[in-house]
Amino acid sequence: MNKGYRSLWLIGILTLLTCLAFAAPASAQSTNAIVVVNDDLFSPVQGASVYIDETYMGLTNYDGSIKVSNFTPGMHKITAKKEGLQDRVREYNLQSGVTVQLQMKRVTTSISPDIVTFIIREDSASKSIVAGASIYIDNQLAGTTDTRDGKLQIELTEGIHEISVHKSGMMVNTSTIDVKHGQTYMIALTPGKTFSIFDGELFIYSLEKEVTKGLVTTLELSIIAMAIGLVIGLIMGLGRTSTNILFRGIASIYVEGIRGLPLLLQLLFVNFGLPFLIQDLTGGSFNIDGFTACIVALSMNSGAYMAEIFKAGIEAIHKGQMEAARSLGMSHYQAMTFIILPQAFKIVLPALGNEFIALIKDSSIGLVISVSEVLWWSKTVGAEHYNTFTPLLAAGLVYLCITIPLGRIVQYMEKKYNVNARKGNLPAKKKKTPQKEATV
Repeated sequence: MNKGYRSLWLIGILTLLTCLAFAAPASAQSTNAIVVVNDDLFSPVQGASVYIDETYMGLTNYDGSIKVSNFTPGMHKITAKKEGLQDRVREYNLQSGVTVQLQMKRVTTSISPDIVTFIIREDSASKSIVAGASIYIDNQLAGTTDTRDGKLQIELTEGIHEISVHKSGMMVNTSTIDVKHGQTYMIALTPGKTFSIFDGELFIYSLEKEVTKGLVTTLELSIIAMAIGLVIGLIMGLGRTSTNILFRGIASIYVEGIRGLPLLLQLLFVNFGLPFLIQDLTGGSFNIDGFTACIVALSMNSGAYMAEIFKAGIEAIHKGQMEAARSLGMSHYQAMTFIILPQAFKIVLPALGNEFIALIKDSSIGLVISVSEVLWWSKTVGAEHYNTFTPLLAAGLVYLCITIPLGRIVQYMEKKYNVNARKGNLPAKKKKTPQKEATV
C-alpha cells in the first residue's frame, strides 16, 4: 500500500482515538440536576440560597431555578433559604437529570398601619415592573423595589414628601406626594433618552459568559458527538455499500429513518421518551441528564449523515482497485481496510469537516433541555438584563469566530485533497501530430 495512504489512515485512527479519549472523561462528568424554588403563589423565587446536605450550592436565578452538580446519586436533604420566606427542607432521592420542586411559604407578619406602599412601573405599553429602583424620600434613601412586584413598603409619617425614584438607564422621576397611611402609590419611570437595544457593557459581559462557560460545553458536545458519529457513520456507510442484504437493509433503514426525522424530535425522544420506554420495559427507574441526551441525539443524527458521506467516498474508488486487491490474495476485509478506506477517507475529509461545522451549530438545540451551551447562556443573560438583542448578537459572534476559521480549513483541505485537481493525477495531454502537407 502507498506510504502516503498508510500515513493518512494512521493519522485518522489517532485522531479518532484522541476524540474518544477526550470523550471519556467528559461523558463521565459529574451528575447534574435542576432545583426549582417557588413561593406559595407559585411565583419563581429569585436569589434563594440552595443547600444539599448543608453544602451551599448557589442562588436561584430569575426563573427560580439553579443547576446543581457534583453530588452522589441517592437520598439527600435539599434546603432553600430566602429572607421573608420560611426555610424549605425536603428529603429527595437525587439522581442525575432530575428536576426537584421546592415551595416556600411567606412569613406572616403583622402589617403596621403606618405602612405606605410604592409600586414602580415602566412608562410603556407593557407597564412592566421595575425591580431594583432606588426610592429617595426627602433626599434620603428609603430602599429599593423588589424583583417580584417592583414595590417597596416602608413606615412613613403622613404629610407632604418629596419622592424621587432612580434607576440606571431610566429617567429620574421626582414628585411631591401628600402621603397617607395604608395607601399604595404607583410611580412610572420613563426609559432614558440614550436607551438602545445594543448595550456595550452587556455585550462584553455576554461574551465572557458565553465563551468561558457556554463555549466549553458546546465544544464538548460537538467533539464527543463527532467521535461517536464517525464510528456510526463508518459502520452504516459500509452497510450501505455491502453485498449482504441484511446488513444493507439495516443500514438503509437507520440512515433513511434518522435523516427523515427532525433533530429536535430526536432530542426530545431521547431526553423524555426514552426514560419512559425503559421504565415501562424494565419496571425500574431510569434517568438521563440533558448533556448525555444531547450527545446521544447529535451522535445518532450526525452518524446518519456521515454514513452517506462514507458511502459516497467508497463508491468514488474505482471497482478495479478492489478486484486487483482480491486478485493479489487479499480478503474483502483486508482490501477494504488497507486499499479502499484510506483513499475514501482522504476523499471525504472535507465533507467530514463541513459536518463538524454543522454539528457545532446544531449543538445549540441543547437549549430546549437546559444544556448550558452558548445559546443557553445568551438566553439566560438576556432574561437577566431584560435585553435579548445584545446577548444574541454576542452568541452570533462566538459561533462565527468558530465556524469561519473552520470553513477556511475545510476549503484548504478541499484544494489539497482534491484528487482530480492534483497535478500528478491529471491525465497527460495528447500531443498534436503535425499534419503533412499534401504534395501534388
